[in-house]
Amino acid sequence: MMYFKNNISKILSTGALAAWALTVSAQNPERYAPTAVPDRIVLNVTADPSTSMAVNWRTSEAATESFAEIAVAEADPRFVSKAKKLKAKTEKLVWEDTPTAHYHSVIFENLQPGTKYAYRVGGEAGWSEWIHFTTAGTRADRLSFIYYGDVQVNISSMWSRVAREAYAKAPDARLAIYAGDLINKANRDVEWGDWFRGGGFIHSMIPAFPTPGNHDHFETPEGINTTSVFWRPQFTLPENGPKGLEETCYYADVQGVRFISLNSDQVEVSEHWAQAQRQWLEGILKNNPNPWTVVTFHHPIFSPKTTRDNQRMRETFKPLFDKYKVDLVLQGHDHTYARGMANIPMAEKGAQSGTMYVVSVSGPKMTDSNVEKAAWMDRSAIYTQLFHVVNVEGGKLSFDTYTATGALFDAFDLIKQPGKINRMEERMQGNAATEFPAEIVKFKAHNGNPLFKGTADSNTWDEKIRERGYILREGGKYYMWYTGYTKATGDSMKYLGLATSDDGLTWKRHPKNPIHKRLWVEDMCVVKDGSTYYMFAESKDDIAHLLTSTDRIHWKDRGAIDIRLKNGSPISKGPFGTPTVWKEKGIWYLFYERNDAAVWLATSKDLQKWTNVQDEPVLDAGPEKYDAFAVAFNKIIQYKGLYYAYYHASAYKDWREWTMNVAVSKDLIHWKKYEGNPIVGNDSSSGFPVFDGKQYRFYTMHPDVRVYFPEK
Repeated sequence: MMYFKNNISKILSTGALAAWALTVSAQNPERYAPTAVPDRIVLNVTADPSTSMAVNWRTSEAATESFAEIAVAEADPRFVSKAKKLKAKTEKLVWEDTPTAHYHSVIFENLQPGTKYAYRVGGEAGWSEWIHFTTAGTRADRLSFIYYGDVQVNISSMWSRVAREAYAKAPDARLAIYAGDLINKANRDVEWGDWFRGGGFIHSMIPAFPTPGNHDHFETPEGINTTSVFWRPQFTLPENGPKGLEETCYYADVQGVRFISLNSDQVEVSEHWAQAQRQWLEGILKNNPNPWTVVTFHHPIFSPKTTRDNQRMRETFKPLFDKYKVDLVLQGHDHTYARGMANIPMAEKGAQSGTMYVVSVSGPKMTDSNVEKAAWMDRSAIYTQLFHVVNVEGGKLSFDTYTATGALFDAFDLIKQPGKINRMEERMQGNAATEFPAEIVKFKAHNGNPLFKGTADSNTWDEKIRERGYILREGGKYYMWYTGYTKATGDSMKYLGLATSDDGLTWKRHPKNPIHKRLWVEDMCVVKDGSTYYMFAESKDDIAHLLTSTDRIHWKDRGAIDIRLKNGSPISKGPFGTPTVWKEKGIWYLFYERNDAAVWLATSKDLQKWTNVQDEPVLDAGPEKYDAFAVAFNKIIQYKGLYYAYYHASAYKDWREWTMNVAVSKDLIHWKKYEGNPIVGNDSSSGFPVFDGKQYRFYTMHPDVRVYFPEK
């Protein structure tokens, strides 16, 4: 038997859940057993937390009735004599072999905005301590709130630190948003016990604004998906949503922000609930008196995981977000961090999103499985427990992302613009926007691609082209060296060819191609120093060679490059290739890879002997998935005082697909990878930027030549 709020789901009226209890494995009845003294005290938002506040708590059956007392908080301890006593609504919950408990709730009403109150809950058998909370103010007041992604597992041991850091950063937060999956198994009382223990007294001071995730739901034997049997007894939330989704789909107006919770799990399993929520949402967006709108739900509109696509959520709600200019969408589910606004796909050609979409995780359950840097993301992270503090004041919303250790990880502002979409400003010094300027990392493919490719004629030496070619621009003309080959004649040789162009788009093969026949040449890098061209290229067996020329056409092989360890002894036998060279102040810097496992750096003053700067790599593969199995530098540029290395990488052990990526450094030794990697995908690789006199354009050379221009 069970007793709790009537409308949790249609199934509850059938009594079928009680029968189902017999078929479910038992839980530990001793852990977190209720007593007559109140526990699991949680403050909850109301539709208007400036004038009302809800509180829930739990006791054993021994407490047959319970009360809440409240007064304006004062330093004088005699304030307790002014406290108002309210009798709680009590609900009995019987579930499986979980100890029977009484869940109590009170809604404090007729409160004053922006006022600190003290309250306690309990009765004759025992009272809680006196606890403070502050009601919301007016829209003229600065608002602070906290946002958590999935909590879910190891809650009391590892999520607790996140909750404490968040409280330390934002003790004046007026609400805490939980974007679903508060626990792992919806009806395990021990996990709810962990959630309350993990948050401790914080739950009783900062009002909760929870939205349920898939792990907060369960399926009955009749196949009906419904929210945890503990959800409504322990949370008293606004009942202003669609009938049948009470306290899971709701909204609250707080200091000029309309906060909205959608039940995305019901959307995913039921078209009926999708349409019911869509109609309800349009109504409250259309009639919204607040300048800011924040929507939260569990399943992302745009997922960081390539194996997930919440199409029904996107098709049902994104048009409304666009139409009514929703400002911020806060989601969970994918156990990683990603946010995006600038590159959100829009239905109308040329339109740009004014909505920032965020996916996050606060608990320790992490994944990098099938997590890719998608085009919609402006910033992302894996294996990082996070929380977010959001401040809204006037026409500006400031979003700060912190790690579990309290370090600032990401920060941006949304700025209201009359008659326009929000303007987004990156605010964190050293963030992607400052370390990785958009004009050198964000490129759009040219419609005329590919520009150049193999002849596809087996009678020619360059039936196919491969690996890194190289492009120099001199005197307004472009010169491209490339590797060609054919297997039709049984010739495995890789030959060097040259093509030229006046605009970098239309290319003409040199009439004397191939221009070098004696040495296997591929993966080349060309540097002009004085009147000499230096080509650093792979030869057979991935051994790097140096070639020189004075006319770009006739090349002389100077032999294999001699690389030494720091102690002067030769590096171990084996391949060393994809040589990439930078020269500065009389010193040559050679970046090379070994089996594409990592990148090393050696220097030379005479081009005869090269010595490792350090015997450890300067850039390793991974831990990010996109470059987990292979990395190799293609070109170094210097831009606004920093060095940028453009490198190709593979996420696959068999190297079946490649991407282009970028890293930044202040000293050519210590490199930081761009959070937005990869910058080019679809197996287009061996790429690098070329300055065309006005801007950097980006070329990829494998398996054909393509060009990309900076996004406007």
